Amino acid sequence: MLYLENERFKAAIDKKGAELCSLVGKSDGTEYVWQADPKIWARHAPLLFPVIGRLKDKEYTLDGKTYSITQHGFGRDLTFAGRQVDAACAEFTLTQSEYTKKMYPYDFTLTVRYTLDGNCLKKEHIVENPNDIPLYYEVGGHDAYNICLTEGETIQDSYVEFEGVDEIHPLQLDENILLTGGSDTLPLKEGRLWIDRETFHIDALMMPSPEVRRLTIGSRKHSKKVAVEFDDFDYVGIWSAYKPFDVPYVCIEPWSTLPDCSYLGKELEKKVGVRCVMPHASETMTFRTIVTES
Repeated sequence: MLYLENERFKAAIDKKGAELCSLVGKSDGTEYVWQADPKIWARHAPLLFPVIGRLKDKEYTLDGKTYSITQHGFGRDLTFAGRQVDAACAEFTLTQSEYTKKMYPYDFTLTVRYTLDGNCLKKEHIVENPNDIPLYYEVGGHDAYNICLTEGETIQDSYVEFEGVDEIHPLQLDENILLTGGSDTLPLKEGRLWIDRETFHIDALMMPSPEVRRLTIGSRKHSKKVAVEFDDFDYVGIWSAYKPFDVPYVCIEPWSTLPDCSYLGKELEKKVGVRCVMPHASETMTFRTIVTES
């Protein structure tokens, strides 16, 4: 585990998966990151790389060859090399291995850099391509933020705010949780999606985000807010585990790419939004978590 700290916040990142495990406000000790209760969901903020979501038959093709890979890819489950840059910045690096090449044939360097600046935690995903051919990849976040921060608060007191939007258009899913190509219309109340146990009864709310690149989690019971800004990411998911009881967290998930679609084939290079890094080049994708405590 590596730790970041400034005058306002403390953060902890695990070398396994380069996963954010804690973000605490020093003024009153509020923990903003879900603490991975194994009875509900045993992760905090897993990294999605080099694929996002479910794949048809748990596989994809590249250059005519078929590869099997786990849901959301291997990035979240492998140990990165960690380096403390300074008190408020740390970097985590993952490169190819015999294990990754069975699932993903490229050589690559993935660096995840966290920087704590005031009330903002910046997360950069830097993908370097050392190959002589283009490198296709997907990357995203799955960060879970606590709701019900005060005594007596319920999940129904919480909302996700879409600034300047009266309705959202979640993409439709089939029985295998694959995108169908259709979308629904979900009205908002003053730009807010109020959370309820049934909000995620199908799965995540997945949507393109060309207009809204900032989502804010708030509550009617207090003034604390967590906003996620994701200008580099064209898609976003909102999710929480669907249980027969109230679950006190919400994930905001910036995605470079959509999960698999039922109407497309298995070719990685044809996935909706897939990223491509040219030979001997690199690309950086960044999102920010901003906490307002008053």
